[in-house]
Amino acid sequence: MIGPVDVERWQAAAVPWWVTKVGLVGGWVVAFYFAASANEAPCTAAQPCLPDPLFSLAVVPLLATPLLLLFGRVLTGCAMGALFGVVDIALDGSAAANVAFGLHAAACAVVAAWTVRSRADQHEAAGAALVSLPDLPPQRGVLRVVAVLLVVFGFLTFVQYSLTNDAIEQHIANASRVQAEVVEVKDAYEVWVELPDRQRAAFQPLAPETYRVGDDVPVLADGTWVQMANEPEDVTWWLTIGGAAVFFAVVLAARERRRRALWTGPVKAVRVTAHQVGPRRILLRHGKKDLATVTTLADLALEEPLYHDTEEFGRVWRGEEDPPPQLDPVELLVAGEWHHGGQVALLSEGDVVATSTLSHVRPRHTVHSAHLPGVPVTAGTPVELPHAIWPGDRRRVEGVALLLAAAGALIALKQYPDWIVLALIGVQCVLSAVTRFQPMLRLDHNSVVLYTGVFTYRVPWAQLHGVRRSGPQLMLAFGPHGDVLTTPHLPDREAGEKVMWARARSLIAEHPGQRVTRRLNVSVLVAAAYAALVLFI
Repeated sequence: MIGPVDVERWQAAAVPWWVTKVGLVGGWVVAFYFAASANEAPCTAAQPCLPDPLFSLAVVPLLATPLLLLFGRVLTGCAMGALFGVVDIALDGSAAANVAFGLHAAACAVVAAWTVRSRADQHEAAGAALVSLPDLPPQRGVLRVVAVLLVVFGFLTFVQYSLTNDAIEQHIANASRVQAEVVEVKDAYEVWVELPDRQRAAFQPLAPETYRVGDDVPVLADGTWVQMANEPEDVTWWLTIGGAAVFFAVVLAARERRRRALWTGPVKAVRVTAHQVGPRRILLRHGKKDLATVTTLADLALEEPLYHDTEEFGRVWRGEEDPPPQLDPVELLVAGEWHHGGQVALLSEGDVVATSTLSHVRPRHTVHSAHLPGVPVTAGTPVELPHAIWPGDRRRVEGVALLLAAAGALIALKQYPDWIVLALIGVQCVLSAVTRFQPMLRLDHNSVVLYTGVFTYRVPWAQLHGVRRSGPQLMLAFGPHGDVLTTPHLPDREAGEKVMWARARSLIAEHPGQRVTRRLNVSVLVAAAYAALVLFI
């Protein structure tokens, strides 16, 4: 007998999703910024910047930390963040980097302890029912193959590093030290030097802005092989690539082990209702309360379609007939690690239909049902075609402010070129600004054009099912699959009636049906031009 779950306690025990995906990831970005912008000692021939193989391996947990946190691997991500903080304090001589990543490591440790305690509380609140999964665990699938390939790839990169490093050491042993003259600084990152024998070589030093034409640079030369004496060639990036491959192989192997461990003995089980919220995403509910979501590799088709075809959906969307009755949700038995981030098996009628990971319920995980949003709009106000519906004065003011912000980011980048975050903010401002100077909708004799932030949709009138209004916003359903787009707040309160009038007029005229087309909005091209401008300032 599957007993009840203490839903309120189970939800209250959870660590909020934003703690890791916003707090820790944002903290990592801040720590990385302070570490990268810290003033370091320049590289000189007396004290050259030597490659550090150990620190190159430490880059793996550095870069893995935000990726793991963003993809819900909280404990592994926190462990990597704490590990890198310790390694940075031990190996990095920069006080700013030590403080930044030390604080981030402490925050990771706190969140990790909180997560462990949270998972224990959630596991206890999930009830006392235990079940043994039927049959045998699934065959080791593609994850095992990928893990093996990653290990092989990592081994080959370590071999390549060893061979390349040995070749460099042999050149250094045979090289002679000479003074080379800087003859050109190209593209602000490449320095060209000329040796006494007129041979030329190009380098990409850490601080190319410190070199001037005519400066003397000590180099090591062995025939055609040339290397700067103060910045020896660094090939430890092979170690970083190999370490990353092996690390992610271990992560995949550990995930596969946790999944197969569900079959080793009795596991916690809760009976819930399953609601399809996407092709491969399922919302789990206990009673009327949302618990978690799971993502599967394939669409399990747990719910029958509400509508027989697109024509029926269109009639219901326009309010011409009542929606079909709400279907009873499918019940599933979810067994396994009953906490956010836990591995679970989904059982239907005694058979395991999928294995997955319990994830937080996010605002975008809405349940699609026979209940339709808003109210249908009927044909009303006639307009002269073509007709455009423009944004109001408020959005235009916002557009001007965003353009000024983008210009300010560009000016600031000129003074502080290392602040890459300003470029990202500027691109986002440009992308948002352009959409505020475009029409929201454009109606013509053959179609309606919908302008969104990234894409522009051209929907033939025969493919538009109808319009529903929710406050100042309109929802337009179109296409063979009943796709729905929601407009921003429209200043024209009769915009929906105008759209439906143009649709009715087109259907009477029997314009030939065409396909819905989608292309990139011009805002994307403008943002790309802005990004290109950033690179060349």
